Amino acid sequence: MPIEIIVPRLGWSMEEGAFVAWLKKDGELVKAGEALFSIEGDKAVQEIESIDNGILRIAPHGPKPGEAIRVGDILGHLVSTDEAAPEVCPAITAKTGTQLPSSETRAITPSPDGISEIPTENSPPPMLTRAISPRALRVAAELGVDWTTVSGTGRTGRICEKDIRAAAGSRTTPCPSTPRLAASFAGARGPAVLVTGGCGFIGTWVLRELLERGLRVVVLDAGERPARWQRVIGEGSEHIPLVQGSLLDRDLLTRVFVEHQVNRVIHLAALLTPACQVDPWEGCRVNVLGSVALFEQVRASAVRVQGSSYASSVAVFGDEPDHASGTAEGENHPLTFYGAFKKSVELIAEQYWRQFRIASVGIRPQVAYGPEREVGLTAGPSLAARAAARGEAFCISYTGSVGYDYVEDVARSFVRGALETPPGAHVVDLPGAMANVDQVLAAIAAAAPEAASKLSAGGPAIPAHAPPNPRFISALFPDWKTTSLAEGIGKTVGFYRKRIRS
Repeated sequence: MPIEIIVPRLGWSMEEGAFVAWLKKDGELVKAGEALFSIEGDKAVQEIESIDNGILRIAPHGPKPGEAIRVGDILGHLVSTDEAAPEVCPAITAKTGTQLPSSETRAITPSPDGISEIPTENSPPPMLTRAISPRALRVAAELGVDWTTVSGTGRTGRICEKDIRAAAGSRTTPCPSTPRLAASFAGARGPAVLVTGGCGFIGTWVLRELLERGLRVVVLDAGERPARWQRVIGEGSEHIPLVQGSLLDRDLLTRVFVEHQVNRVIHLAALLTPACQVDPWEGCRVNVLGSVALFEQVRASAVRVQGSSYASSVAVFGDEPDHASGTAEGENHPLTFYGAFKKSVELIAEQYWRQFRIASVGIRPQVAYGPEREVGLTAGPSLAARAAARGEAFCISYTGSVGYDYVEDVARSFVRGALETPPGAHVVDLPGAMANVDQVLAAIAAAAPEAASKLSAGGPAIPAHAPPNPRFISALFPDWKTTSLAEGIGKTVGFYRKRIRS
């Protein structure tokens, strides 16, 4: 399949540059790593290397030396000896991220944010005759403006950011206030936040946080629509779009990004420690290759996707900062396949920033607790709070000290990471509340004194997996506030008491 040669983003603020020269000739064999062309951006000329092998086919209407080019412009293709380069329409400047078989009828129609839709056999011939700047494209998506109805004031009629903002300001329909129920988002337009693994415990609270901010969401998950959505999100949760499938299905991933106009990503999908230990091969496929597939789709949609966050884990560390597995001062290694896979994703995210300027924020929660946490050894505090609300007995099956992060804090960290992604590949730790199990039981007893005598704990000490040199999330968001253990436990007990009464 022909490989598109596109204009990369050389700096965080770069939208346009100037084409300098091709460094290879049309029809010449190019090898990965060889200098392919040069462009000028931010007052510096930079040679751009080829990312693959192939025969260079320069687009017939490509830029001439000194002409302006935009991030995402398609300059040509790399093809094999028996392939022909697809035609490149000079009016289409944004990379779509959609790859279609050469035998399929290509009938492309513009969506509101300029990303092409999935073609159909009976679609009419293409009618794209207008161009829009990448910055205007993003602003149109943010403001919900159908850019295809806007007249451009730029050179040759190009639509600029000011044209989009003028169109948004002329609308008479007021923007709705932030709704509280998922039902309010049925049929909502505009770009969406993709949440992978949104059917899980943390994913459910992430959806709630996003919906309360008035944002449109779409979930990609291998599981079915969970009952916890209704309990946590409330009426209308059945309207949340759920795409069942795998991150490894790259055609499906492309369709999700295109059809739902995804412009932010929160990546939570993963196999957890027990599954990774039993089947490391499958754990690596889902956790590592699945993450790479998602990063690749973000790269293919870089003109539109503006930020992303993903779940890492304190499992990337050993038991303690001075654990024997450490090979240098302050360094220790994961003790499980799950931890090794999470560390791999952190390193991969760093490479996507270094190579392609794909910014991301990795979040390392400690023990996440709160309403609807039901699975796993560390679900003990959440289940004990539920038992206390019901007046039932419960024994937490571990001892020792560990850091606890209330689930709404965890959800907020992923949402802010995706919505406020700063330049770079950041990985941050949640501060949590360090406590032993006796302190957890005391917090539950304070919220439900009548249940104190029915709660207990026993079992092996839980590994702390403490970060040797933590970089807390407040380094990115100085206004970050952490929910105390007492407050988080109180909210958890209150959640279950409210459900009992209703």
